[in-house]
Amino acid sequence: MGGSLNAVTPLDPGAAGPWPVVTRLTDLHDTRRARTLPLKLYLPEQRSPRGLILFSHGLGGSREGGSVWLRHWASHGFAALALQHPGSDRSILRKQSPLALRSAFKAAMNPEELTRRADDVHFVLGRIGRETALPDVVNAATAIGLAGHSFGAVTVQLLAGERRPNQPPKDLDPRVRAVIALSPSARHADSASGLAQRFGHVHLPFFGITGSRDDGMGLSDITAANRELPYRHMPADGSKYLLVFAGGNHLDFAGEASDAEGAVFTIRREPAVFRPQLLAASTAFWRAHLTADAAARQWLHSDFPAHLRPDDRFEHK
Repeated sequence: MGGSLNAVTPLDPGAAGPWPVVTRLTDLHDTRRARTLPLKLYLPEQRSPRGLILFSHGLGGSREGGSVWLRHWASHGFAALALQHPGSDRSILRKQSPLALRSAFKAAMNPEELTRRADDVHFVLGRIGRETALPDVVNAATAIGLAGHSFGAVTVQLLAGERRPNQPPKDLDPRVRAVIALSPSARHADSASGLAQRFGHVHLPFFGITGSRDDGMGLSDITAANRELPYRHMPADGSKYLLVFAGGNHLDFAGEASDAEGAVFTIRREPAVFRPQLLAASTAFWRAHLTADAAARQWLHSDFPAHLRPDDRFEHK
């Protein structure tokens, strides 16, 4: 992707950025909840990252999830952190038949597990700035983005302000500035007024990214159209975005589908043809909303759509 991208940066945000990326594994232990959280850090080799991005994996994932997205964002100057959620991670993918695995996925997708996931993110946010197990460039973060795929997208929706029954909202760390939800959803069949109540309190910049074949993979009543509902019912405040890639399926948005997930889903192993556009749009979004880069915001609004295929859809409000 060239041309007008040069108005934002001399580099293409859909191509690898200029900074080499180093990775590091560590764990944080939540003593109060007796819960150990594995983390994977992606650190650009520069002294002052543009911001920090936390990633929440989908059902059956791990801290290796989202690696394609996180490594790319780090190469463009953002530190990134992938968080593993015990109880809805790869531990549910033990050697079982495909049918048993589907049942395990369904069992793990419940309100209690979602609350535990949200609490995991709150805990990690609370440690950033005062945790010796984290490097200085992470502890120094003043602008933080949240991202997630599938159940991880639902996790960041909740943190961003979605209101759900029996899950009272909690104050979010004020350093959190923006959210990307890959395969977002509104799982319950609420009326339009109910959906407006659920998503009407999402005031952070929010980017939903999905595909025309991004359904529930046989695990739920989710349809591709359902993935658009969070965006449809969020306030039109100038900071909400939706990107729908024609032909995109659920695992195209995982960032790295594991072999274990292949026991449940049919995985297209080659990268999706729209991956460069996804990388470019998401990178420009982080620049616009974590670094207040007005040129990146203008490019995303005005120039990015020209790089999409005819059947792809991009909206903002």
